[in-house]
Amino acid sequence: MKNVMLGRPKTVAVVVCTYNWHEALRLCLGSLTKQTRKPDEVIIADDGSTPETRKTIDEFRSRLPIKHIWQQDEGFRRAMALNKAFSACKSDYIIQVDGDIILGHHFVEDHINEARTGHFLVGSRGKLGRDMTLKMLSTCKGSPEFYSRGLTRRQNAIRLPFLTRFFYNYKQNRKERGCNMSFWRKDLLSVNGYDNGMVGYGSEDVDLAARLRRNGVYKRFIKFKAIEFHLYHKKVVCDRNAVSPNHRLYEFHNINNITRVEDGMAKFISHSQII
Repeated sequence: MKNVMLGRPKTVAVVVCTYNWHEALRLCLGSLTKQTRKPDEVIIADDGSTPETRKTIDEFRSRLPIKHIWQQDEGFRRAMALNKAFSACKSDYIIQVDGDIILGHHFVEDHINEARTGHFLVGSRGKLGRDMTLKMLSTCKGSPEFYSRGLTRRQNAIRLPFLTRFFYNYKQNRKERGCNMSFWRKDLLSVNGYDNGMVGYGSEDVDLAARLRRNGVYKRFIKFKAIEFHLYHKKVVCDRNAVSPNHRLYEFHNINNITRVEDGMAKFISHSQII
């Protein structure tokens, strides 16, 4: 394994991507208030939600250092929403999650402790079943554990930090999920974040990770740490067909050995829309 330089972040932002599921977002933000290491910033990347989401965010402003980055609802523009959120971050390290995720108590601490110069981190997720999800959404509270009833992918919800180092190179050829990733801000800037041209579901996380690798930033898998629980919802069908516009853009970047995209996060840095 390549020699890894230790580099602990001094400040950390958690970027939460959301769209019109304020009940799930309330659980996600609630779990952020219970972290063993509180984030220095919480940036909401809002892809055009209705005012109900803003009301939910406002409930947490006294407990979390929140910035709400909202854009018009013009279809699925997750890549652009995340770029706008990245551009508003001041911290030197960024953890990215989705708004339908409940974070384990050590989630932020684990990402910080595993951060290394020249690497981005990828974790896994446990999944809550339908009944457990409905119960938690109705009560607006709860902290799942690996032994909780109604949990699937239970092996992904066990926190055993002493085993993590044996899995750093695990799943190197698997596609990344943006619901549990973290990066040095300088590394995101070097590749200009996501490609804003990725519109619609699919390929945006994989493309970002591939460009980071080509730029000399390596993937580090952190199994048995950074535990999170994904709330149940109907599956979104991802168009992985070769004629999918996002897939074609991803392939174009690969074939042409592109690391830094032209249309990325940099265009928003000087004029982020902060609510």
